[in-house]
Amino acid sequence: SPGRSRAASLGRRPAVVDLSAMWAGPLCARLLERSGADVVKVELAGRPDGARRGHPEFWRWLHDGQRFETVDPATRRGVGRLQRLVEGADIVIESSRPRALRQLGLCAESLSGDGRTWISITGYGRGPGDEELVAFGDDAAVAGGLVATDRGGDPVFCGDAIADPLAGIV
Repeated sequence: SPGRSRAASLGRRPAVVDLSAMWAGPLCARLLERSGADVVKVELAGRPDGARRGHPEFWRWLHDGQRFETVDPATRRGVGRLQRLVEGADIVIESSRPRALRQLGLCAESLSGDGRTWISITGYGRGPGDEELVAFGDDAAVAGGLVATDRGGDPVFCGDAIADPLAGIV
């Protein structure tokens, strides 16, 4: 019926495939998991989520209750597995440049819709001229105007990587 997700129509928990890394996307996945979604965290063989190098307690908090899959993008089998996971998802979370996704045979524009929600968390968007730009929390915050000034009037960060949790929550 109109307005109902594929998962609700089938009487099951929404299936989330989290292709993102670091903080913003995984926080979004965490909130969806805490809201009842079935989340699969997908990492590429040879390129694990960079947050694994951080504090283990934070990693566990972000990913508690999720399933994990590692796929090898250098093999036909790995790419096929990734494509099947995405095709079976109700919600896909990613934070990659469109070129990187296309190299894996994934195109947000063709895979979104039909009851699937595609959440693309990028620093500068997916539009022409912006789609290849990479952002990290602090530079994205400054670009978005989240900057304060010190007593001398010089710009300073107003929070450590504040753009990441804000993006993940939104």
